[in-house]
Amino acid sequence: MKVLFVNTLYYPNVVGGAERSVQFLAESLVQEGHEAVVLTTIAGNETKVDSLCGVKIYYIGIKNLYWQYQNYKDKGNPTALKPIWHAIDTYNPWMAEAVARIIDAEQPDLVHTNNLSGFSVSVWQVVKKRQLPLVHTLRDYYLMCFRQAIMFRNGKNCQTPCWDCKTYSLPRCQLSNLVDTVIGISQFILEKHLKQKFFTQVPVRKVIHNAYEAHGSPIAKSSRLRLGYLGRLDRTKGIDLLLQTLEKMSHKNWELKVGGQATDEQIAQFRNRYPLTNVDYLGFVKPEAFFSTIDVLIVPSIWQEPLGRTVIEAYAHGVPVIGSNQGGIPEIIEPGLTGFVFDPNQDETLIEAINRFIDNPALASQMRKDVLRKSHAFTPRQILQEYLEVYQTTASRVLSHQIQGHHSHSDTQS
Repeated sequence: MKVLFVNTLYYPNVVGGAERSVQFLAESLVQEGHEAVVLTTIAGNETKVDSLCGVKIYYIGIKNLYWQYQNYKDKGNPTALKPIWHAIDTYNPWMAEAVARIIDAEQPDLVHTNNLSGFSVSVWQVVKKRQLPLVHTLRDYYLMCFRQAIMFRNGKNCQTPCWDCKTYSLPRCQLSNLVDTVIGISQFILEKHLKQKFFTQVPVRKVIHNAYEAHGSPIAKSSRLRLGYLGRLDRTKGIDLLLQTLEKMSHKNWELKVGGQATDEQIAQFRNRYPLTNVDYLGFVKPEAFFSTIDVLIVPSIWQEPLGRTVIEAYAHGVPVIGSNQGGIPEIIEPGLTGFVFDPNQDETLIEAINRFIDNPALASQMRKDVLRKSHAFTPRQILQEYLEVYQTTASRVLSHQIQGHHSHSDTQS
């Protein structure tokens, strides 16, 4: 089977988990003897072709006012142009033309779209005009929210799209029914879209989590509870909430290791704001090195994360998790077995969860067996098999409908 993937970013342009997940799928398919082609966006006007680990990659120059990820490179996006950029991205016919040329050249058996910022949902029409099977995975809130696709505004989660987001999302909602199978990386993100009338006529809706694999590494003993935080030092990720809560702890028999890329200035600001002596800011750190030095990971997100990739990473290394009850995070935590869930609006619930580990120093190691058991649900082989089943059943169903339609047309003519 030849699968063509569409995702906003791809290696080496990695910002979040979506890029890693799509890369894993594409490379895993090749390892299983299938073909994988990736379409992704870059700055500029030209299309470049490359390959990595057997995957053919088309880097398509953005057909819009600018490449939205230039903000990460040179802060070059003019704020005044953003409304126009998003208006074009609601339905971008120029990107559709570029995608159409590549699909015609590659002739895939199935198209799997993921994050579509920069491409727009015009891609879906291109695919269905060619009667190709179409699978879409929901990895963010792009279809409903044009503000960084996170549905978070003025310090609060948006329960429904804002009026301006609704305007931008209308064509996306209407075209969502072109998809043959829709997949959510959590039940939460899938239900969130269904409640807003996306994919209402799509016959198959499934949940497939992200994949991650590592071998549980030995964790050295310590006289203090070693807590960990891994991710961006961003308010939406709950780092401020975590540090504020730790300041209120009566127990002091703990330490916190903070892993996440940050400038010296950012770290200095956090040290000044929260003068805790038992917090160590590590900067960028590899997961293998990080998880071997902590007993418990805390995922304190205050925004509704579609899943919470760091939870899965922690499990793969044998580390239990204290996670917030936001988004898809609580779906993958088994309270009392693989960790605990807390309410970020009630900091005493986080204190209570931390104290459970402090009061019972053996609890983290006792949970290790169940944590590693849970990690088996997210292994690359398991997730790949789930996607292969989706690809095969979707392709068979679309082909069957085409044959039925052809027969009906023939009967009408006769």
